[in-house]
Amino acid sequence: LYAVLTVILLAVILLYNLIYPNVSRLVVNNMCMLITVGMIMITRLSADNPSPYGTAVRQLVFVALGITFGLVVPVLIRKMKFLDQWTYIYAAVGGAALLAVALFAQISGGAKLGFEIAGINIQPSEFVKIIFVFFVAASLNKSKEFKNIVVTTAIAAAHVLILVLSTDLGAALIFFVVYLVVMLFVATRQWLYAIAGLGAGAAAAVVGYHLFSHIQVRVEAWQDPIGTYSGSGYQVAQSLFAIGTGSWFGTGLFKGQPDTIPVSETDFIFSAITEEMGVIYALCLILICVSCYVMFLNIAMELRNNFYKLIALGLGTCYIFQVFLQIGGVTKFIPSTGMTLPFVSYGGSSMLSTMIMFGIIQGLYIIREDEEEEREKEKLRKERKRKNGVGRTAPRKTAKSGPKFEEVPRQRPRKKTGTRTK
Repeated sequence: LYAVLTVILLAVILLYNLIYPNVSRLVVNNMCMLITVGMIMITRLSADNPSPYGTAVRQLVFVALGITFGLVVPVLIRKMKFLDQWTYIYAAVGGAALLAVALFAQISGGAKLGFEIAGINIQPSEFVKIIFVFFVAASLNKSKEFKNIVVTTAIAAAHVLILVLSTDLGAALIFFVVYLVVMLFVATRQWLYAIAGLGAGAAAAVVGYHLFSHIQVRVEAWQDPIGTYSGSGYQVAQSLFAIGTGSWFGTGLFKGQPDTIPVSETDFIFSAITEEMGVIYALCLILICVSCYVMFLNIAMELRNNFYKLIALGLGTCYIFQVFLQIGGVTKFIPSTGMTLPFVSYGGSSMLSTMIMFGIIQGLYIIREDEEEEREKEKLRKERKRKNGVGRTAPRKTAKSGPKFEEVPRQRPRKKTGTRTK
């Protein structure tokens, strides 16, 4: 597994450098680092399973498949100039996928998340969040008038409502924050929209707490995991025990007990990493995730096309907010939402969607580099014209006024010669 993973990661770095010379090396290296950390811990956790290393092998297949998507997506983003025209196609496809899950999916862990096909769980919400960002960016790029904002908000609210009915509250929270708090505010610069959205979100959270017992159980576990250790708080309590046991430098691989945390390879993999690798290692992992987000913001700020700018901002917010929900849940900072840690947690849908997301970001980075090269060429053309005198008017010829007189040097008066008469 180690040898195959090493070959795959070296191939990723070389192929990105060969196919896309202007690619962001920082994003590629961070992506490979996160994949490596996840594979190490998933391999360790799957060693004691009834089918040893089966989970790790499947995750390696998802990595290879995701990298294929990641290498194809940048060129599509660069070549397809009409993506901002599919506004309502994005809305229809995303809404239909979420509605299919709400109507036909089986309940797993108190929520309807996806379908199982040939033994593989497919979670459509992981891909719909990308489509949702494209829809919002295309709609707000088309018009920022109040009427269009109302229509866009209604469609976005329909997406969130379907996720709430499916009790997929983590994804619903991501959709809400990405649209209202970030993309709408950045596009319109209206504080009223953000304040009204936060108020509506707080009210919806209270209503959801009283309507769904699933939410009540998670809030109870968040409030007092030790007091509810024998029930709903067992998972969070075990997560906190693991983090405390690891201390600064960790217990070492196979010297901890992360397998005692339920679903540790998906929802609580950060706790498993912290126990055996240490808190310092975990903090470095968080800094890598923050580094990716800062790079996304850098790309968004430097893009001149408003549609691409909103996409980079929306996808970056999706990524970092999912990281926050996962780490915040396992450390008891917020109630657990069941979100995965991108590139690190086990899961095919999560791996593929995150790889596509990073591929889109790489495509936007290449577009930014193209724009920078075009600006440099335009600057050189103007400089060349200025040096060659192209475009300057010739100096006007003026008539000569009067004859020119040469200045004659002043001479001394000559002395008179001859006899003086009396």
